[in-house]
Amino acid sequence: MLKRIIIKKLFDLFDYTIELKEEGITILTGPNGYGKTTVLKILDALASKNGLFFIRLLFKEITLEFNEQEIVSLRKKGDNKVAIEVSGKQSKEIFLDKGNLNKVLRNYPFIRPLHEDHWLDQRTDNIYDSETLLQNILPNLPEYSDHSLTIKLPNISNLSNVYFIREQRLLRPVQSARRRQIPGRIYPGRIYMDEEYPDIFAKTIEEYAKELRDTIKETLAKSSQITQQLDSSFPRRLFDQTKEISENQFNQRFDKVKEIQNALVKFGLSNIKEDDHPTFKKENAKALYVYIHDIQKKLDVFSGFLDKLKIFTEILNERRFNFKRIDISKDEGFKFSTEHGTPLALGDLSSGEQQEVVLLYELLFKVNSGTLVLIDEPELSLHIAWQKQFLDDLFKIIELQKISVIIATHSPQIINEHWDLTVDLEEISQCGNI
Repeated sequence: MLKRIIIKKLFDLFDYTIELKEEGITILTGPNGYGKTTVLKILDALASKNGLFFIRLLFKEITLEFNEQEIVSLRKKGDNKVAIEVSGKQSKEIFLDKGNLNKVLRNYPFIRPLHEDHWLDQRTDNIYDSETLLQNILPNLPEYSDHSLTIKLPNISNLSNVYFIREQRLLRPVQSARRRQIPGRIYPGRIYMDEEYPDIFAKTIEEYAKELRDTIKETLAKSSQITQQLDSSFPRRLFDQTKEISENQFNQRFDKVKEIQNALVKFGLSNIKEDDHPTFKKENAKALYVYIHDIQKKLDVFSGFLDKLKIFTEILNERRFNFKRIDISKDEGFKFSTEHGTPLALGDLSSGEQQEVVLLYELLFKVNSGTLVLIDEPELSLHIAWQKQFLDDLFKIIELQKISVIIATHSPQIINEHWDLTVDLEEISQCGNI
């Protein structure tokens, strides 16, 4: 687990030693320009092995310290080279030069090769040599989420599970399989055809509703498969059973079964009412052992999933939405209606309501146990009352999901009464020599 982040000369200005909080939530605050979001991007880039990010980033040294004694250090060596060392092992150098510049620039289709060592920026019609691209242009190009073509970092075991919830959450880029060619420009000795790379985006809330629908279907199918397997072998296991169950054990286990069955009905995942409580008889103890074992086995597939659905709907219905409610649906994933029961399209929700749905969905359904979650500006479009409740809800999610979180925020309402969890980058910065 990450416990400390040490950064020297970030943006050629700031020295930071950031101690992560034992409570599982660390909140980065400070004025604009101090690098709150950049700290999150550093961790995300290390996890995704995006070496290009560090070549572009202005810094002198970055060190990460983990509880397991693993230490990761990155040092900038010139403008286009970074040395990385993991737990004292021989350092590896990642670098960007003319040899791999072409591979990296495939992420930027508006920059086209001309001839020899010259490149055309089709946004401005400016022509650059490779050195100018490396030194002046590439560091200022927009970041791309697809790092598959960038310079690879070595694997860092303690950062294998990182999930970044970015500032832009309501739209998601959709990969387009279609490209068409349009008339290009003619340059000496060669004709270059421009390919169209359309920016296609989908509403995140709609994508997540479909995703939850598919998860529900997969979970129900898995439960059905387990049911068929158990039912087919039930007679044999019943006759072969030698163990017995006590009345107290049976009642305790059956109460848990009823709880799960009631939750399935509540979320519309089952039309079967809870089983009537069988009367315990000593002579049936062996048969009841097999019976309760089978029911629990059939329902185990739902246990963690139902806990997530419970928190997801309770937070939205009880503490977030006014005059609207969310319901889980086998056919739609989740859906909304007015307090009078009139159905609402997902796009009818306000931006703040969509932000809340998307943020909660990602924390509950897209993050695995043991993940370091990075959240950039959770306060976006949220009502002040919602901001004040955010950390209390996040603690419940952390307890269920077994995750740790680093937040970058400007909002005192998000912090609310939890100032002990904050790290103010302005206060801890060491830049007296500039």
